[in-house]
Amino acid sequence: MKTIMKERFITPQQIKALQAQFHKMGFTDEDRHGFISQFTAGRTDSTSGLTKEEAGLLLSRFNKESADRIRKEARALVKQISSLSFRISCLNRNYTNDTPEDFEMNKAKINQFCRTRSKFRKNLTEMSLAELKEVKRQFEAMARKEEK
Repeated sequence: MKTIMKERFITPQQIKALQAQFHKMGFTDEDRHGFISQFTAGRTDSTSGLTKEEAGLLLSRFNKESADRIRKEARALVKQISSLSFRISCLNRNYTNDTPEDFEMNKAKINQFCRTRSKFRKNLTEMSLAELKEVKRQFEAMARKEEK
């Protein structure tokens, strides 16, 4: 006996989330309709025409891409902060970063500084993107001060 699976339609919460995501990504209405049409192989071009599973798949992909972008940006900020530390005398000025041991020692000094002297009182690798941006500004100010 053949069973027919009932197609579950998109929920209002999923519609709102998808609309917000498309807006955040800068999609026009035309772009959004084209994207959905391509995603569903022409079955529909409307957000409300998606199934619950399709909407879930799209949202999870968007969230993954967003998380990857944030992780990449955070990694770049950590590298910039580390680079700035070599211009600050109380941190890594006049030290090298040639060996793995040097790298670990320099990282420990930065983390110690962040735990004791930054506004957030935690290791660099535990900070959010906004916190990293603020710590970078702090390091830039310290480096400018030392160059005078």
